[in-house]
Amino acid sequence: MPTRRLTGILVFCAVVLSAATVHADHEGSSGSGLSSLLPNLFGKGGILLAPPPSGFSHAAHFTAASEAQLNVINDSLRGQLSNIPLPSPASGFTFSFDPALGAFTRSTDSFGPIYSQRANTTGRGKFTVGASYSRFTFDTLDDKDLSNGELQVTFVHEPTGAQVGQPPFFFERDNITAKIYANIVSDVFVLSGTYGILDNLDLSIAVPIIHTEIRLRGVATINKIGTGPVNPSIHAFSNGSDTLAVRANDESTGFGDIVLRAKWNFLNTDPILFAAGLDLRLPSGSVDDLRGVGTPVVSPVFIASTRPLAGFSPHVNIGFHFSADREKQDHELFYAVGFDWAVFKPLTFVFDILGRRIIDNQRLAAGQEPGGTKLSGNDILDASVGFKVNVWKNVLGVVNVLLPLNSSGLRDKATPLFALEASF
Repeated sequence: MPTRRLTGILVFCAVVLSAATVHADHEGSSGSGLSSLLPNLFGKGGILLAPPPSGFSHAAHFTAASEAQLNVINDSLRGQLSNIPLPSPASGFTFSFDPALGAFTRSTDSFGPIYSQRANTTGRGKFTVGASYSRFTFDTLDDKDLSNGELQVTFVHEPTGAQVGQPPFFFERDNITAKIYANIVSDVFVLSGTYGILDNLDLSIAVPIIHTEIRLRGVATINKIGTGPVNPSIHAFSNGSDTLAVRANDESTGFGDIVLRAKWNFLNTDPILFAAGLDLRLPSGSVDDLRGVGTPVVSPVFIASTRPLAGFSPHVNIGFHFSADREKQDHELFYAVGFDWAVFKPLTFVFDILGRRIIDNQRLAAGQEPGGTKLSGNDILDASVGFKVNVWKNVLGVVNVLLPLNSSGLRDKATPLFALEASF
């Protein structure tokens, strides 16, 4: 039976990986899809205004610096949406062989953490499958509210005078402020499987399927700082006014980046357990549709936990995300500190502090004035609070919520997760 299970798992992984690879190759990196919505919201390359009245030959254009600001915001969206946290594929049930009984028995009453890991392994020949759903409704980007226009960019006039060897013209003092209203939702389904190769060695796979919808509204206003006192009609939108409202929306569904995991429990004493883990994140998600980082990421991790003491078991994880291409994904230190507590036999309460620290962060904070150099925060910190319930035999139900503890990056005020898990 273990051999048949393993064969089935390998076939399943091969099919999933093949499908994801074909999907990623098909979508490629054409610069289209969700990633093009924001940079082109006000027109490709910036804003080109309506021709001025006759008698004044001036092509009104507000481009380069503002386009860079939009790209900063878009890079923030890309980096966060393609790297949203996934629940751990590790099994909530762990087993060990009891020679006296000649059978496998539960090795702990606690069902373990949700987004982090404990050092316990599933047990030789044991197979766990799981499915989870989480919904991210993002509220802020670098502490800028996405719903009320707090996120904005300033379009500055191109230096027309300098192009012809003249000092700045009066109309170059005009600028355009554009407020951006964004509704960004990601529904994340994760299919996972874990197999106990040895008593102390697990192999896992997590396959995310992500649906992301982005709805944008932009309201741009011409500030006639230079032309107002002279000739207010020089700069105007195509509708003849000083204000322009634009909209854009799109959605996409497909594979995210698949995660393969190995976990080795190398020290199993009473009450301390140590394990080493290694994750490989495959670039199977579309970069253009903000579902993947576009490069492999290798993540070694050290895991420490204890056997439950009065049902209470703390755990610590610390590791690194090493990216093959730092232009696409930063190196990161990540960690988790928390506990799982078997409140009573069918119910485990789980709490974790989850942290990521970007190494050598160079990402500019979103929503700055042209030429702004403030960097986004280095740390992304969340709290994870949830329950695991033994609903039937070796089947677990999971309910969890992620809560942000700081404002760096793209954040959701509360992210719910629901999951089912079964062990065989």
